[in-house]
Amino acid sequence: MNKEDKTKSLPQKEERKPQGAPASGGMEQDLPQLLAELQALRQRERDWVFREDLEKLRKAFPDRAPESIPQLGDDFLKLRSMGIDPLIAFLAIRQAEEAMRPETPPTMGPADGQSEGEEGFFAPDEVRRMTPEQVEQNLKKIEKSQRRW
Repeated sequence: MNKEDKTKSLPQKEERKPQGAPASGGMEQDLPQLLAELQALRQRERDWVFREDLEKLRKAFPDRAPESIPQLGDDFLKLRSMGIDPLIAFLAIRQAEEAMRPETPPTMGPADGQSEGEEGFFAPDEVRRMTPEQVEQNLKKIEKSQRRW
């Protein structure tokens, strides 16, 4: 056998298209279907990630965990999209909310100018008028009063 006979006897490769692969003209027709499938898969993945994040938050913070992930807001979703752990993102958002919350001012007291708790305190003039024995008897109250002078 010569070389030509050997090559003729070898099976020739056929170009096959993968099964299920549409012809090039059909690809354009299947594009909307493929996009819809991609969107559905992305939604399933998002739901799965949300479910896992919610489970982690409920285990770590059973009393403060949200009902749903979207309830945490856009900031949580942005932090998660950057790859930050759900617990750290949750704590960061809660800490930011606490920092932004205004502090409640102390009570102003009664409008008539009489303070309810002033009975245990002395004014500087009252202490000056006391005898040494009275000062000794009321020393603790006087020391507390001096903090307000």
